[in-house]
Amino acid sequence: MFMSCAPARYVLDVEMRYAPRAEVDLTDKNVTIAYGQDGIYPNDSFIKSMAEGFAWNLRDRYQSSIGKVSVSNLKSASDYANRDSLLNLLVQTGADVVFLLDKVNLQSSSFSFVMRCYDAMNQKDKVQLFTGSSVAESMSSTEEVVAQGWEAGKEVATAFEPQWKLEQYSLYYFESEDWYIALEKAEAFNWKAAMDIWMKYLKAKDLLKSACAAYNIATASYMMGDYELATRWLDYADENADLLVSPGLRKRINSRVSFSF
Repeated sequence: MFMSCAPARYVLDVEMRYAPRAEVDLTDKNVTIAYGQDGIYPNDSFIKSMAEGFAWNLRDRYQSSIGKVSVSNLKSASDYANRDSLLNLLVQTGADVVFLLDKVNLQSSSFSFVMRCYDAMNQKDKVQLFTGSSVAESMSSTEEVVAQGWEAGKEVATAFEPQWKLEQYSLYYFESEDWYIALEKAEAFNWKAAMDIWMKYLKAKDLLKSACAAYNIATASYMMGDYELATRWLDYADENADLLVSPGLRKRINSRVSFSF
């Protein structure tokens, strides 16, 4: 009878990127933040600074993964509060996504705002509406109004930043040089090179070894963002063996599929 050596399990710490809380993905998109001024002090100063703080934080958090982020002043934001007008604004500015700050109200040390967002690359093709309110520190001078507007814009932008979570992922390996090398490639996030090694064991007579290779390939596919392929490889692994960590990976894959843009 053929006896198989049991595989060992290696745990890899990975910082994973998730969609923003507001579910507006700005990756590789040009963005315009537009705002209107109605000639009312201190509202005009606050909303201008808020738009600039919003833009600054997007650039800072996305870094090179976002396109151009610009700020545009409108005579009247209410004239652009519908889908067709926002689409025209996108054409004028060359952006893919526009945020429209509108109806900022200041009352003593509190403020509220309305912000519309239109993403021309989103299949839903509709204007999204966001509202918010907060209590600011003293706004008794122009400098304080501007400073609080900037901080408010930065805070609102956090809802549109990509989310990062430190997660642990398991990889199976056997006591041989090939499997050790594949782990080294995975540790360096060179998933393609690791997959090339695991592929060699898919047709192994040892079904457990084949299943472990398929599971690792499913994990690599997931890491590279191909969730459909990851599902297929995980199905293949499950057909050959009952792996302890397989349900956990499947749950992660399904979650990604549900929230991908």
